[in-house]
Amino acid sequence: MKILCLYPNNDGYFRCPVGLTLIMTILKKEGHEVKLFDTTFMAAEDNNDDVVRQKSGSVKSPPISTTHLYEKYSDERIIAIWLETIQNFKPDVIAASILEDAYEFCGTLLDSAKKNFDIPVVAGGVTPTLSPYIVIEHPSIDMVIQGEGEVAFKELCIALKNKSSLSEVPNLWYKKNGEIKKNKLVRYMDINKLPNQTLDFWNKNHFLKPFDGKMYKAGFFEMSRGCMHKCHYCFNRYMQIGLDPNEVGKYRRNKTVDTIIREVLELNKKMNYGLILFTDDNFLGRSFAEMDEFYERWAKEVKIPYWHNTCIETLNERNLPQLKKSGCIGISIGMETGSEWIRRNVLLKGNMPNKMYYEGFKMMAETGIRSTLNVMIGFPGEYEEDHFETVKLSKSIRSIDKNLTSHSIAFVAPYAGTVIHNICLDLGLMDTDYKPGYRGLCKGITVMKEPVINNPCMTKERTIELYYNFADYINGKKEIPKKFLETDSERHFAKNDLKNIEIYKLYAEYKNGPRDINPTNVVERKNYIKHTKDNIGLFSSSPK
Repeated sequence: MKILCLYPNNDGYFRCPVGLTLIMTILKKEGHEVKLFDTTFMAAEDNNDDVVRQKSGSVKSPPISTTHLYEKYSDERIIAIWLETIQNFKPDVIAASILEDAYEFCGTLLDSAKKNFDIPVVAGGVTPTLSPYIVIEHPSIDMVIQGEGEVAFKELCIALKNKSSLSEVPNLWYKKNGEIKKNKLVRYMDINKLPNQTLDFWNKNHFLKPFDGKMYKAGFFEMSRGCMHKCHYCFNRYMQIGLDPNEVGKYRRNKTVDTIIREVLELNKKMNYGLILFTDDNFLGRSFAEMDEFYERWAKEVKIPYWHNTCIETLNERNLPQLKKSGCIGISIGMETGSEWIRRNVLLKGNMPNKMYYEGFKMMAETGIRSTLNVMIGFPGEYEEDHFETVKLSKSIRSIDKNLTSHSIAFVAPYAGTVIHNICLDLGLMDTDYKPGYRGLCKGITVMKEPVINNPCMTKERTIELYYNFADYINGKKEIPKKFLETDSERHFAKNDLKNIEIYKLYAEYKNGPRDINPTNVVERKNYIKHTKDNIGLFSSSPK
């Protein structure tokens, strides 16, 4: 079969997504002809993610400009190239990998394909997995693969090739005679059995990575999937409970050290990497014995600098020297907020005090490992006083060693499949889409361009101002206002404030995790919210 894969990236962020690469690799090994249509370097003028981060003071400018990598086309020209690609390749199926940020852009491309060709379209990726009820309604999408696609997509192609029933294809949602059919789920696979990535599909620019003011040739690898935390803003919580664990098993899985060493070494023969980026959500969330083996073997056999994400509680005086010795040059930590109350009660991030974060970053600096502190602004129910707790803790962490510590700030975004999204939809705190295929999703969702959540406890204008002044506050260019210097651990400023009552109540109600959105109820919910605001006065008082 001929399979045309669509990667609709319109933010210019260049990387090689491991999931899509593995699916294309498996399909090619099965004997299918696979072609990738990647919009990364034609739909943007630059890496918008880095541009915004540089503007907000979050990252150093790379010494080599990346603008020459891009050739910005109009949407009309991109659509014309897309249709020409379909005409010339003549695919038997079109497969779209969808992230919510680019979903509407993806939908425009799929609409044009459906208008001009009679080719089945299947959607997979994060958004179809977390919101299958919503995505399957899209008039230009015929099928949705929910969950991991390595097994499901292979089985789908067999069924399409043989023109057999789709009813036995695992993880598949599809339309038949005007009805939506949902198949059984397949168990999460042993990720040690995955093949090495075939990277020839991708533009070579995807392997460039600016880090610490330098440009590297980077490889993207996963040593694990999933995270054990239950954070209200993260898709991992849905992956833990949204797909029945009795049916699919545990989402959190590890590759053996032997598997990852072999994989990196084999691909490095061709690629000659300067930096390895591990895409794991919690890299160090495994046994000490396994990590000891990794440190020793990586230092002896691989000898390539590497970077990873992990959680603060996984760092200690024992493993940090081992990380440094084995070649770790960067660690990224998501703290999200400096308000311990928000982190514990709103985000459900666990009982990790600010002191643990400070000590963790201090140990990284003392070991000589560069660190990135990731925070967010704009959680429903977050006040300016809460944000300045983030500012104060971030400032103290930056003061440890300004050469080895860095920061990144983002706006909170209500991604479907998270508790934050449930709350924003329930209370009308976002601009909700009502088109078929998008019903219940947030319009124009982004974490970098502007706040998309209408937080009644802090105005949009003030949120934007604090976002762009964050770097100046923590680097000492701006003085922290005196009224925020003392920590109000009891949060008296939030007590008896009608703006937060319903919000905090819903956080408690959703403590067991997010709930699926039924798009047929979204319009009814819209009318209910309007009635509530008009007649009861929900959030009627002016935000601070």
